[in-house]
Amino acid sequence: MTLAARREGSAVPVPADRNIFVAYPWSLYPDRVAYKRAYTTMERALNVKFIFAEQRVTTGTVLEKIIGMIESAAFGIYDVSSWNANVTLEYGVARGLGAPAFIAFNPAQTDLADVPSDVRGYDRLQYGDFDELSAAVESLVVQELGTADARPTDPLEDDRLHLLGVVRDNPWRTARQLADVSGFKIDYVQLLLRRSAAELSTRGATRAMKYNLKAAGSTTA
Repeated sequence: MTLAARREGSAVPVPADRNIFVAYPWSLYPDRVAYKRAYTTMERALNVKFIFAEQRVTTGTVLEKIIGMIESAAFGIYDVSSWNANVTLEYGVARGLGAPAFIAFNPAQTDLADVPSDVRGYDRLQYGDFDELSAAVESLVVQELGTADARPTDPLEDDRLHLLGVVRDNPWRTARQLADVSGFKIDYVQLLLRRSAAELSTRGATRAMKYNLKAAGSTTA
């Protein structure tokens, strides 16, 4: 997928080798749509497709379906927050198949005593809220798959720096306003803003949040 397509939102089919399997504990968060949005908001920008395990493993037929999804994905993300039995099974299946598998984990939602000692030291995508989860997943996707451009350097960096220039020239604008000024699609702007969090000050909350560059030497928003 070209940078122009990511910027303008052109409809480009996602290659099968850019599908990512996601297993998560349904009962952990009251809003499953909000949880899934932490992943799906970056699909178009990174030209990937997140495939969610939406059935509990209760029969051999369902398990076979899950195995097929795991095997066909580029890699899997297994949110073991609360150490959910179903996610644990799916993670074990992936490990047994030798499929690339990464753990996501919200420590505030998990009793560490419930986590088997042999996986506590594994690298994981640790998060405290959905914004942190999005940022961690985004970094993992770029690390593992890059983008369809397959450039050796970070393919988003030029656009990120361009957006920071837009923020500098248009201080205290919302993501929607920055999208209008930059010509980038809103989901792509949101992705770039997340990658630039350390360089930005913010005001407001959620969709009304406004952005500006931090003053030199500033460490707080």
